[in-house]
Amino acid sequence: MEDNRRLRRREVIAAAGGLFGTTGCLGNVASGETDEGDEESDGGANETDQDADFAVEPVEYPDRSCDVCARNVTEYPRWNAQAVHNDGERAFFCTSGCMGAYYTSPSSFGVSEAEIAGLWVTDYGTRETVDGFNSYYVFVGERGLIEMPAGRNPVPFATQERAEEFTRRFEELSTGDAERFSKVNLNRCVW
Repeated sequence: MEDNRRLRRREVIAAAGGLFGTTGCLGNVASGETDEGDEESDGGANETDQDADFAVEPVEYPDRSCDVCARNVTEYPRWNAQAVHNDGERAFFCTSGCMGAYYTSPSSFGVSEAEIAGLWVTDYGTRETVDGFNSYYVFVGERGLIEMPAGRNPVPFATQERAEEFTRRFEELSTGDAERFSKVNLNRCVW
């Protein structure tokens, strides 16, 4: 079953993002614009009609499989992420990378057809659960620069300042590698 979910994840990522390698980031994409030049939406909760019957807030991570890759969510507490849809259905992820794969093509994973109302990630520095739509992500392209599960994951931070501070610790990174959440930058990486 785990091999089937991994294969499905790769197929979805390839279909959603076009030409990808098996792991890693593809380089910079102009944030905020699509190929047609239209402004790119972040897909945040304020763009959807929310059902008033549930709270759009994070919940405790359950001891269960990731909705993208089938690894156990609780085994990666420094990397956990989660999403809630407008119908109240939730998806849980072992890493920010799996969250990114899910966010770019949620209907491919069978959790819900409803829009995503809330998204949360674990801040790499503080280990707190923070709003994923308002976070900054550092795309670390150098394998082995930091230890992370499942290849390469965007490294989430609640603030731009903390993300840029993280980049200054490595000569391979620049403050420009700290990017605000957008479907464009999540779609350019394969986790």
